[in-house]
Amino acid sequence: MDFFHIYYRAIQLMGSDLRLGWSLVFANVALACALFAEPILFGRVIDVLSHLSSNLESATWDTVLPLLAIWIGFGLFTIFCSTTIALFSDRLAHRRRLSILGTYFEHVLHLPLAQQTRTHSGRLMKIMTQGTDTLWWLWLSFFREHLVAIVSLIILVPVALFINWRLALVLNILCIIFGFLTHFILRKTQALQQQIESDHSDLAELTSDTLSNIALVQSFTRIQVELKSLHQISQRVLGAQFPVLYWWAVVTVLTRSATTVSILSIIILGVWLFTQSLITIGEIVTFVAFASIIISRLEQIVTFANKLATEAPRLREFFDVLDTAPEIKDSEDAIDPGRSEGLIEFHQVCFSYHPQQKAVDHLSFVIKPGQTLALVGASGAGKSTALSLLYRAFDPQSGFIAIDGMDIRKFKLTALRRNIGVVFQEPLLFNRSIADNLRIGSSGASDNELRDSCARAQALNFIEQQPDGFNTVIGERGRTLSGGERQRLSIARVLLKDAPILILDEATSALDTPTEASLLNALQEVTQSRSTLVIAHRLSTIRQADHILVMDLGRVIESGSFDTLYKQGGRFTEIMKQQYGLST
Repeated sequence: MDFFHIYYRAIQLMGSDLRLGWSLVFANVALACALFAEPILFGRVIDVLSHLSSNLESATWDTVLPLLAIWIGFGLFTIFCSTTIALFSDRLAHRRRLSILGTYFEHVLHLPLAQQTRTHSGRLMKIMTQGTDTLWWLWLSFFREHLVAIVSLIILVPVALFINWRLALVLNILCIIFGFLTHFILRKTQALQQQIESDHSDLAELTSDTLSNIALVQSFTRIQVELKSLHQISQRVLGAQFPVLYWWAVVTVLTRSATTVSILSIIILGVWLFTQSLITIGEIVTFVAFASIIISRLEQIVTFANKLATEAPRLREFFDVLDTAPEIKDSEDAIDPGRSEGLIEFHQVCFSYHPQQKAVDHLSFVIKPGQTLALVGASGAGKSTALSLLYRAFDPQSGFIAIDGMDIRKFKLTALRRNIGVVFQEPLLFNRSIADNLRIGSSGASDNELRDSCARAQALNFIEQQPDGFNTVIGERGRTLSGGERQRLSIARVLLKDAPILILDEATSALDTPTEASLLNALQEVTQSRSTLVIAHRLSTIRQADHILVMDLGRVIESGSFDTLYKQGGRFTEIMKQQYGLST
């Protein structure tokens, strides 16, 4: 993605502000044209004064005053244009930054779990903040400063050639040298800059990962180890950064040197041309002013190119994420059928994370509305993966899943997931109040409904003991609560959602035995009117299940009711004996 492509993408992201952007472009062109009026008028005044006698005071003022009036007019025009550009470019940049930040955030949230897990959340956060900050800088600096610099150089060539083509050659050669030098430096530093940004992303990933697991770091005394890792990445950043700084320092020195060399060249060549009657004194003065303008503009452009070269890898990362197409999305004919009855069918469903081994292998079963199906097996047997296929965290590679006789890929994603309530194995909570966490699946729930769902989930007592009750903020991932309290909140949340299909993935694993028994009685009442899928390692929690599937390596190896499976003397019986210490 080269610089021109970056510009094009940035313009594409201007959205509703595109018309304002074009207005700023025209204002910059007008400003660039007006800026050349000053040196030209200055040269004209010098020429007029040099050709008039000192005793013709009235004639002198009659000639000079119109030029000064025009000069003042252009000056006022440049002030107006500069103020307008500064004001509206600021508004455009800030408005677009927040807009594109929201677009990126929404896009990432729509990416399915399979794609989310490929990139660390810390890296995604860093890409979002730095990418939008870079776009803000690009829009602001381009419209406020650098566009007028680029336009000035374009206008300068024909204007200078028209006034005196010989002196214009000096300025044109200067522009060519700077263009070649900048291009050379960019090619030299591009790969290094990409490496720098990659290392910065690793740095963000490491710090986010470490801070989110601070309890683990402290308890295992890994502070020095994590600091060493941070230091190693920092050294990689510096190792790539120093050569880049060296090359741009060379450009800075050459830019400063060009000021003196160019002005001296114009004066020396101008004096010689004057002796040959090929130029006027005013034109020499005009070209000296031109040289000052062009050098300042070249410095701006070089600074802009330097900054853009530094920021380009960030924009590449940003656009790479933004261009990532969700692997799971609504089909063109997807519909919202409303609240489902809860008839669930898995038909020869296969899914694998790796080609070598299937996580789910030809899984088939049927759950009628109101029934409970339990999945049992060792860790890695494919239980959680199988149920994640139901709410389309992934899509099966073969086979199909249907709800109420309709393939779930025909559902709109929001409609499908609205019909399914999930209690995850790891309680997932926001750094928000208890009430906010409960209302995630049902934003319009009343306070009484909150209390009722919490009571059924055995969570009301500990909530009422919190300093601010339901308004208590529970910290990142609910860290201020115990594991059992977090899990009860998760259960209360899914009860409040009141979905016709319920998935319980180790929902009671963090609860003590009395609380678990009380909660199971409450869940038994809830599941009678819902299709429920349960993953359980504690077999005591699934005694009332209508049907149980025992899984191993993605396949169903046993199926039946609790009592039937126990009497068979197979894998289920082995698990029972291991858990309860029964003799074989």
